[in-house]
Amino acid sequence: MQTENIKNELSRCLGCKLKPCEKACPLGVSPHDFIALALKGEIKQAASLIAEKNPMPQTCGLICPDRFCQKSCIRARMDKAIEIPCLQAKIMEKGGHPELVLPAKISKKAAVIGGGPAGLGAVYELILAGWCVDLYEKAPRLGGTAWLIPDFRLPKEVLNKEINRIINNDRVTVRLNTEITDFQALKKDYDGVVLSLGKTIPYTSGIKGGEHYITYEEYLFHPEKYKSLKVGIVGGGEVALDCALTAKRNGSKEVEMFVRRRREDMRIMARDQLELEKFGIIVRDLSSITEISKTNGNFDISAVKNRINEQGKAETLAGTSYALGGYDVLVEALGAYYPKENIPEGFIIAGDMSGTGDTVVQALASGREAAQKLISGENK
Repeated sequence: MQTENIKNELSRCLGCKLKPCEKACPLGVSPHDFIALALKGEIKQAASLIAEKNPMPQTCGLICPDRFCQKSCIRARMDKAIEIPCLQAKIMEKGGHPELVLPAKISKKAAVIGGGPAGLGAVYELILAGWCVDLYEKAPRLGGTAWLIPDFRLPKEVLNKEINRIINNDRVTVRLNTEITDFQALKKDYDGVVLSLGKTIPYTSGIKGGEHYITYEEYLFHPEKYKSLKVGIVGGGEVALDCALTAKRNGSKEVEMFVRRRREDMRIMARDQLELEKFGIIVRDLSSITEISKTNGNFDISAVKNRINEQGKAETLAGTSYALGGYDVLVEALGAYYPKENIPEGFIIAGDMSGTGDTVVQALASGREAAQKLISGENK
């Protein structure tokens, strides 16, 4: 968003007294208030106001979907909603991150297991309450699946900067490359433990030949390994979108998305739909792949058309099978889940483990809420 567009977008705010945008934000950030400050030219103050509630404010501004604050914007009833996340990202870029001012230490120490956004949200809340924290992460870096988000959406220097703002102080000890398996044994060494493990299991379609799919994690973590001529992607959410745009930016000539429901049902933003058109990505909506076969190093697929029934669910249409071929790579991007049977009892949980970590902003909110439970003395 250009500087002139920012000024115009800020001026479109109606200053609603009920602040529906604030109520819609999982972290309780108030666009009403930070826009009012920005309109007065108080950009640093606006940035500070955002960062009070959001541990990773620029990250969220860059990648937040439009189904939270933006969806609640009353301006949409007149013309279109204000692009609040974009404004937040620009305000943080121009205003800078305020120094993290911590209260005096108290004699409380917590362990946070998992260094993704939920774990970082928990750490942030705990140190603001005066606690010391040991943050355990089995990977060699913090940030979890936020690293899957392509650089063209979330520059890694922004992600690193915001992670470092949370952990670079005398309250946090980070233990990377450390996997904790005996949570009960760890419990005795701390005043409390928050579990925010992100070891999720990808959803799969379970079709014949499904072993030929690569996962979205594999694709987004190692896109350089899959510079292909023709790529097929199953899924209609933001992760599938990231895979499709990454493929195009890596030089793939043909990229197709197979979406079970209608195009307008895709869980992506309106501007993302424009990106799909800009890059010439084919969206085969109301379509499901039913079988994959490998031929001469490439993949052929069988697919079927769907319809949305009276209950609003997608169902197969008989007699609509069709075949396509010549795919170099097929990616399954249907999301993931944390198995409930793997969650130990007697612990405060956050993020994927609690089912409330679908987006970075939700994961941060989940982590902060988990920490608040610990601070208030809850054990579960």
